[in-house]
Amino acid sequence: MQARCLRYKHLRNPDHKLPQLRVNTLTRDIEVFRALELDMIGVGPYIPHPGTPLAHEPRDGREQAPNTEEMTYKTVALARLMCPNANIPSTTALATLNRASGRELGLMRGANIVMPNLTPEKYRALYEIYPDKACLNETALACQSCLRERIESIGRTVGAGRGDSAHYQARTAKNAPSAK
Repeated sequence: MQARCLRYKHLRNPDHKLPQLRVNTLTRDIEVFRALELDMIGVGPYIPHPGTPLAHEPRDGREQAPNTEEMTYKTVALARLMCPNANIPSTTALATLNRASGRELGLMRGANIVMPNLTPEKYRALYEIYPDKACLNETALACQSCLRERIESIGRTVGAGRGDSAHYQARTAKNAPSAK
Protein backbone atom coordinates (compact mmCIF):
# COMPACT_ATOMS: atom_id res chain seq x y z
CA MET A 1 0.00 0.00 0.00
CA GLN A 2 2.85 2.40 0.84
CA ALA A 3 4.39 1.86 -2.59
CA ARG A 4 1.01 2.50 -4.21
CA CYS A 5 0.57 5.75 -2.26
CA LEU A 6 4.03 6.89 -3.34
CA ARG A 7 3.04 6.37 -6.97
CA TYR A 8 0.17 8.82 -6.48
CA LYS A 9 2.72 11.57 -5.69
CA HIS A 10 3.51 11.64 -9.38
CA LEU A 11 -0.05 12.34 -10.54
CA ARG A 12 0.78 15.97 -11.21
CA ASN A 13 3.13 14.91 -13.98
CA PRO A 14 1.05 15.27 -17.18
CA ASP A 15 2.80 12.26 -18.74
CA HIS A 16 1.97 9.99 -15.79
CA LYS A 17 -0.33 7.07 -16.51
CA LEU A 18 -2.51 5.63 -13.75
CA PRO A 19 -1.80 2.01 -12.97
CA GLN A 20 -4.32 -0.46 -14.31
CA LEU A 21 -6.79 -1.41 -11.59
CA ARG A 22 -7.05 -5.17 -11.58
CA VAL A 23 -9.41 -7.42 -9.63
CA ASN A 24 -6.57 -8.60 -7.40
CA THR A 25 -5.70 -4.93 -6.69
CA LEU A 26 -9.30 -4.33 -5.59
CA THR A 27 -9.13 -7.38 -3.36
CA ARG A 28 -5.87 -6.23 -1.78
CA ASP A 29 -7.30 -2.73 -1.28
CA ILE A 30 -10.27 -4.18 0.60
CA GLU A 31 -7.88 -6.20 2.77
CA VAL A 32 -6.07 -2.94 3.53
CA PHE A 33 -9.41 -1.26 4.38
CA ARG A 34 -10.04 -4.06 6.87
CA ALA A 35 -6.55 -3.82 8.38
CA LEU A 36 -6.88 -0.04 8.74
CA GLU A 37 -10.28 -0.46 10.44
CA LEU A 38 -11.70 2.43 8.44
CA ASP A 39 -14.83 4.28 9.52
CA MET A 40 -15.91 4.97 5.94
CA ILE A 41 -15.06 3.35 2.64
CA GLY A 42 -15.96 4.97 -0.66
CA VAL A 43 -16.52 2.51 -3.51
CA GLY A 44 -17.79 3.72 -6.81
CA PRO A 45 -17.38 3.33 -10.51
CA TYR A 46 -14.79 5.54 -12.13
CA ILE A 47 -16.59 7.69 -14.67
CA PRO A 48 -13.96 9.57 -16.69
CA HIS A 49 -14.78 13.16 -17.52
CA PRO A 50 -14.56 13.77 -21.28
CA GLY A 51 -12.60 16.97 -20.66
CA THR A 52 -9.67 15.12 -19.10
CA PRO A 53 -6.81 13.07 -20.59
CA LEU A 54 -8.07 9.97 -18.76
CA ALA A 55 -11.26 9.99 -20.85
CA HIS A 56 -9.22 8.78 -23.79
CA GLU A 57 -6.94 6.43 -21.88
CA PRO A 58 -7.00 2.96 -23.43
CA ARG A 59 -8.36 0.28 -21.14
CA ASP A 60 -6.83 -3.16 -21.21
CA GLY A 61 -9.98 -5.24 -20.82
CA ARG A 62 -8.04 -8.46 -20.31
CA GLU A 63 -6.33 -7.34 -17.12
CA GLN A 64 -8.17 -4.31 -15.84
CA ALA A 65 -11.16 -4.75 -13.55
CA PRO A 66 -14.34 -3.87 -15.43
CA ASN A 67 -15.44 -0.29 -14.82
CA THR A 68 -19.09 -1.27 -14.56
CA GLU A 69 -22.08 -0.86 -12.34
CA GLU A 70 -22.03 -4.62 -11.65
CA MET A 71 -18.37 -4.60 -10.57
CA THR A 72 -19.11 -1.70 -8.25
CA TYR A 73 -21.93 -3.67 -6.59
CA LYS A 74 -19.63 -6.68 -6.19
CA THR A 75 -16.93 -4.49 -4.65
CA VAL A 76 -19.44 -2.87 -2.28
CA ALA A 77 -20.66 -6.33 -1.23
CA LEU A 78 -17.13 -7.62 -0.62
CA ALA A 79 -16.21 -4.46 1.31
CA ARG A 80 -19.30 -4.95 3.48
CA LEU A 81 -18.36 -8.56 4.23
CA MET A 82 -14.79 -7.58 5.12
CA CYS A 83 -15.66 -4.34 6.95
CA PRO A 84 -19.08 -4.94 8.54
CA ASN A 85 -19.01 -1.85 10.79
CA ALA A 86 -17.83 0.75 8.27
CA ASN A 87 -20.03 3.27 6.50
CA ILE A 88 -20.12 2.48 2.79
CA PRO A 89 -22.03 4.98 0.66
CA SER A 90 -24.21 4.15 -2.29
CA THR A 91 -22.77 6.85 -4.50
CA THR A 92 -24.13 9.45 -6.86
CA ALA A 93 -21.95 7.80 -9.51
CA LEU A 94 -24.10 4.66 -9.20
CA ALA A 95 -27.20 6.83 -9.53
CA THR A 96 -25.66 8.39 -12.63
CA LEU A 97 -25.05 5.00 -14.25
CA ASN A 98 -28.48 3.70 -13.27
CA ARG A 99 -30.93 6.53 -12.65
CA ALA A 100 -33.85 4.18 -12.02
CA SER A 101 -32.33 2.24 -9.12
CA GLY A 102 -28.54 2.66 -8.82
CA ARG A 103 -28.54 3.98 -5.27
CA GLU A 104 -31.14 1.46 -4.14
CA LEU A 105 -29.18 -1.46 -5.61
CA GLY A 106 -26.05 -0.18 -3.89
CA LEU A 107 -27.91 -0.17 -0.56
CA MET A 108 -29.28 -3.65 -1.21
CA ARG A 109 -25.77 -4.97 -1.91
CA GLY A 110 -24.06 -3.68 1.20
CA ALA A 111 -23.90 0.11 1.19
CA ASN A 112 -25.51 1.62 4.26
CA ILE A 113 -25.57 5.35 3.61
CA VAL A 114 -26.35 7.84 0.88
CA MET A 115 -24.99 11.33 0.69
CA PRO A 116 -27.44 14.00 -0.44
CA ASN A 117 -26.18 16.78 -2.65
CA LEU A 118 -26.28 19.88 -0.47
CA THR A 119 -24.12 22.04 -2.72
CA PRO A 120 -26.04 25.22 -3.62
CA GLU A 121 -27.51 24.84 -7.11
CA LYS A 122 -25.61 27.75 -8.61
CA TYR A 123 -22.29 26.00 -7.77
CA ARG A 124 -23.15 22.43 -8.76
CA ALA A 125 -22.25 22.80 -12.43
CA LEU A 126 -18.81 24.05 -11.34
CA TYR A 127 -18.19 20.70 -9.64
CA GLU A 128 -18.78 18.41 -12.58
CA ILE A 129 -16.43 15.56 -11.77
CA TYR A 130 -18.15 13.38 -14.36
CA PRO A 131 -20.68 14.11 -17.09
CA ASP A 132 -24.44 14.01 -16.65
CA LYS A 133 -24.22 13.66 -12.87
CA ALA A 134 -27.49 12.54 -11.28
CA CYS A 135 -29.51 15.07 -9.31
CA LEU A 136 -27.52 18.01 -10.67
CA ASN A 137 -30.58 20.21 -11.04
CA GLU A 138 -32.41 19.24 -7.84
CA THR A 139 -32.69 21.56 -4.89
CA ALA A 140 -31.34 20.28 -1.59
CA LEU A 141 -34.92 19.88 -0.35
CA ALA A 142 -35.98 17.97 -3.47
CA CYS A 143 -32.90 15.74 -3.12
CA GLN A 144 -33.72 15.01 0.52
CA SER A 145 -37.32 14.15 -0.33
CA CYS A 146 -36.32 11.98 -3.30
CA LEU A 147 -33.71 10.08 -1.28
CA ARG A 148 -36.18 9.46 1.54
CA GLU A 149 -38.72 8.02 -0.91
CA ARG A 150 -36.11 5.83 -2.57
CA ILE A 151 -34.77 4.51 0.73
CA GLU A 152 -38.25 3.78 2.05
CA SER A 153 -39.20 2.08 -1.25
CA ILE A 154 -36.74 -0.74 -0.46
CA GLY A 155 -37.97 -1.17 3.10
CA ARG A 156 -35.26 0.86 4.81
CA THR A 157 -35.57 3.86 7.10
CA VAL A 158 -33.69 7.13 7.04
CA GLY A 159 -31.53 7.55 10.10
CA ALA A 160 -31.27 10.64 12.24
CA GLY A 161 -28.15 12.10 13.76
CA ARG A 162 -24.61 12.51 12.53
CA GLY A 163 -24.37 9.21 10.70
CA ASP A 164 -21.31 7.89 12.51
CA SER A 165 -20.36 4.37 11.54
CA ALA A 166 -20.77 1.54 14.03
CA HIS A 167 -16.97 1.23 13.96
CA TYR A 168 -16.49 4.90 14.87
CA GLN A 169 -19.04 4.67 17.68
CA ALA A 170 -17.32 1.61 19.16
CA ARG A 171 -13.86 3.12 18.78
CA THR A 172 -14.75 6.43 20.40
CA ALA A 173 -16.76 4.76 23.19
CA LYS A 174 -13.63 2.78 24.18
CA ASN A 175 -11.59 5.99 24.36
CA ALA A 176 -14.20 8.10 26.14
CA PRO A 177 -13.38 9.12 29.70
CA SER A 178 -15.44 7.23 32.24
CA ALA A 179 -17.90 9.17 34.38
CA LYS A 180 -17.10 9.19 38.08
